[in-house]
Amino acid sequence: VPKYLAWIERWPAWQALALATNQQLLAAWSGLGYNRRALNLGRIAQAVVRDHGGELPTDQSTLLSLPGIGPYTSRAILIFAFNHRLVTVDTNIRRVILHEFDLPAETGARDIEYVAAQLLPARDARTWHYALMDYSSLVLPRRIPGVPPRTVQSPFEGSLRQIRGEIIRRLSRQRRVAISTIAKSTGRTESDVLAAAESLARENIVKLTRHMVRLVEDRGREEEPA
Repeated sequence: VPKYLAWIERWPAWQALALATNQQLLAAWSGLGYNRRALNLGRIAQAVVRDHGGELPTDQSTLLSLPGIGPYTSRAILIFAFNHRLVTVDTNIRRVILHEFDLPAETGARDIEYVAAQLLPARDARTWHYALMDYSSLVLPRRIPGVPPRTVQSPFEGSLRQIRGEIIRRLSRQRRVAISTIAKSTGRTESDVLAAAESLARENIVKLTRHMVRLVEDRGREEEPA
């Protein structure tokens, strides 16, 4: 919540967010993980201002054309922002449906979505989805027998994700950082750091030049060398 409030205070409208640099976005997002989401928000803001008159589109096909928005997110936006009568199934809603209808854990996403559509009330899809999510997190047991989580994340300590996080943390405060510096601060080998940096480069978050890592400049421009 504090991260959300600080973000909205700093960038209260699409027009303001469209002017944010990648470094500013990552600094504000620091600690939340999934750094592509921060950069995609900046790119979405630019597209909304440039192509849609500063107003977020309210149809799914147009939302799907924006950076980082897929089927689930497009529906979630329409439900939670505009209260459209749609269904969308996240991990919490999946747990509720599997548990309440005693469905096997291997039930496919399409079948779960079909059940969710039959349950959808005639009005206020937004509150219905809030209720399902709250019911899952506040009422259902954390672990339901026979309903394993869809994904299990590996430990953070000692992982490439930890190195990626350190790279992003550094680049949110400075324009570039040496592979050797990250290796020293994390106690990992330079080859490990390079692997983490290369994964960020594949996501178009950073650019590798010799033994240095720097952010890919926003709006298609690359930074001048420091």
